[in-house]
Amino acid sequence: MQEPRPRRSAWVFWARVLVALIGLGALAWTIYDAGPDRIAEILPRAAPWIPLAIALEGVRIGFDALATRMVLGERGREIPFRSLYIAQVAGNGVMGVSPAGRSASEAVKAMLLSGWVKPQVAIAMGATNQANVLISSALFSLLCLAGAHVATGDLQLDIAIAIHFVVLLASGVGMRVAATHPGIERRLARRFPALAERARLFHEASRDIPLLAIGPIAAMAMGRAVQTVQYAVMAYSVGISMSVAAALAVQGVNLVAAAVGVATPGQLGTAELVFRLAADALGTDPANATSIALVARVPQFLWIGVGLLTLLVWRARRNVGTG
Repeated sequence: MQEPRPRRSAWVFWARVLVALIGLGALAWTIYDAGPDRIAEILPRAAPWIPLAIALEGVRIGFDALATRMVLGERGREIPFRSLYIAQVAGNGVMGVSPAGRSASEAVKAMLLSGWVKPQVAIAMGATNQANVLISSALFSLLCLAGAHVATGDLQLDIAIAIHFVVLLASGVGMRVAATHPGIERRLARRFPALAERARLFHEASRDIPLLAIGPIAAMAMGRAVQTVQYAVMAYSVGISMSVAAALAVQGVNLVAAAVGVATPGQLGTAELVFRLAADALGTDPANATSIALVARVPQFLWIGVGLLTLLVWRARRNVGTG
């Protein structure tokens, strides 16, 4: 009875390897197509701006931590913000190396916050955060759509951002409805009696949070605003002229790239490919457009490293404490 599990684990492992290889292949092709020599000339110019991009990434993570505090309500106010921020940093590290990493990120946050948050509340927190990320990104993409239309007038980019808005908004609202609707809870209980009590606790905790929680969504949207500034800085650093509308257009490409590459760890390869394809829309050449995504890897990888190190330190301290 237990034999299928190893087979499934092996299947999942090799599927992840395949996805990673596809991402690496996309990265190699994109750099080759955009011109490696030209990219090598562009990237050193971005170096003076990288510390600012790193700092802005830290601020963006802080807004996600603030959103988590708001989702938890009174429970969140009992948690020191430093602890919330550390949990968010650790979750961000795991998210960067996992396919569809938001779920893994929320699981890590729940583990680090287990001293303050009960399991059913932590699961509801994670599901709500995932929905809020989708909703806030969708709403912010409307600003990006307006900016892209003004800055570029490119119909294909407008359509891509509009599709991003519709899909993410529908997905986020759908997740919240599924987590809060009593009828869905009853159906789950009838279909899976063994999980009925867990489903009840999860839905009860989820209903403690409004269907559309304005505060957490606004906090995550502020994080997107900080990210917009960050990408504007990185675009400027590789030689692209920036304005408010142009910055929103660049962020629109970034949001689309994140959605397209959701199955690839860290969107490795897919982000570079999407930016390269958007070069004409952004009014630049393929090398400059690709370089935006490559420069973005520096703050991304640094904060992933910090997050994974944070998680390792936490586990080592826990093992010492229980040893």
